[in-house]
Amino acid sequence: MIYETIAKLIFYAKYHLDLHEDDEIYIRNSILHELQLDSFPSKKIEINETEIIELNVPDKLIDELHSYFINELKLSDKETELIETKIMGILTPMPSEVNCKFYSLVKKDDFKALSYLYDLSIKNNYVAKTRIDKNLFWKADFGDKYLEITVNLSKPEKNTKDISKLLVKSKTDVEKYPKCLLCGENVGYFGRLEHPARSNIRVINLNLDGEKWFLQYSPYGYFNMHCIVVDSIHENMIIDEGTFRKFFDFIDLFPSFFIGSNADLPIVGGSILNHEHFQGGEHLLPVMNAKIKESFSSNKFKNCRISLLDWFNSTILLQGKDRSELIKCAANILKNRRDYSDIDNDIISKVGDVEHNTITPGLKKEKDGTYNLYLILRNNRCNAEFEDGIFHAHKEFYHIKKENIGIIEAMGQFILPARLITQNDEIKESLKSGLNNIDIIAKYPNLNGFEPMIDVLRNEYNPDTIDADIKNYINDVCKNILENTAVFKNDDKGQMGFVKFIRSIL
Repeated sequence: MIYETIAKLIFYAKYHLDLHEDDEIYIRNSILHELQLDSFPSKKIEINETEIIELNVPDKLIDELHSYFINELKLSDKETELIETKIMGILTPMPSEVNCKFYSLVKKDDFKALSYLYDLSIKNNYVAKTRIDKNLFWKADFGDKYLEITVNLSKPEKNTKDISKLLVKSKTDVEKYPKCLLCGENVGYFGRLEHPARSNIRVINLNLDGEKWFLQYSPYGYFNMHCIVVDSIHENMIIDEGTFRKFFDFIDLFPSFFIGSNADLPIVGGSILNHEHFQGGEHLLPVMNAKIKESFSSNKFKNCRISLLDWFNSTILLQGKDRSELIKCAANILKNRRDYSDIDNDIISKVGDVEHNTITPGLKKEKDGTYNLYLILRNNRCNAEFEDGIFHAHKEFYHIKKENIGIIEAMGQFILPARLITQNDEIKESLKSGLNNIDIIAKYPNLNGFEPMIDVLRNEYNPDTIDADIKNYINDVCKNILENTAVFKNDDKGQMGFVKFIRSIL
């Protein structure tokens, strides 16, 4: 009965979403409108309040709505999704209320404030926790360092060339509303066929380096409390000294989190290059546990420890408690990095007017006040042999991962496409049946390009260990991809070049 569902939703919002009893009738009438109803029973509807109090996610109530929309109103799946999201948005406090409560909590404990917004985003279904919890996750150990591997069931796989096109603005792009998925205009936006519903998103207003930004949580949730910090202006990604100042403003306000940014160039950047944004969260990414390989002192930056990390790609770690000096040191490294070429290591900074050098930065603050600023060196140049990027995942690894290697992966957590679940099952079935490669591709066209992986697994085939063998194969591919992205390789020539670069800027 739909009226019982409405009563449940109202009680759910009172208990989980801070709905004030003075607003109950107003909210109920708003929901009636969305459900194409014009009345509500005067007799009190009995519901199981205990059951609703115990709900950690609103899935059960959304399922009831979904059934009504599909079976009674005969709506399409897309129409149903838009209205379900709208109803959850109606039940959620207004943006001003959320900001007011958030900042009252920040004064006492930044983590309590961040947890409040995260819990709200789960309870109103913006962060679909049930779906996220279905993602696969495991740890890949490589001696004294490790990677984290995830198979994300909700994130669409993107093409690097399509991502690059985002930087080219057209008249149509300028007129779009909202201009992209990150724009502030998404708050409360109903959505349309080609743009997801955002009625239930809530954001926190920030002032970073004197500019208006805002914080929200990621609907994909690569790790616990995965947040996105977004510029209020729709403009292209850029890494400069202002980036570092914004990092430190953020981390001083929210020391419980780390903050980082994708690079600002195609191929080595993230999937949204046309709107400046950062990513962060509570989670410690693997690079943050990497050991120091070599440290340097500098007369220019005496209060800053400069180190090379024992990591799969080319990462510099700056440490110290003087944020001003750390910012100057990082800006100096970035400035010199932009124009630095090393032909022996295949690094060319520019071809004509096209820049190829940049960095992927990240920042974490220790409890004793020490800042750890990570600078991962990147280069997006292509050549005849590596048409998609010399320092990008090489083609022999595309069957596992072909997308841009952004900050999350550069710092040690791989986000792999959901297709791998089906493909891995097909590989297991093929090996169990004893099929040759020609028959495998004929039966499973989806495995075209997986022949080298199948050959490796066939040579070691054991039905009792096949799952572990597949994971180990994927682990090695992810490690190899990160090593592909290293501009200074982990060999004698590469490390000599890395040290030479560091000494040139001290």
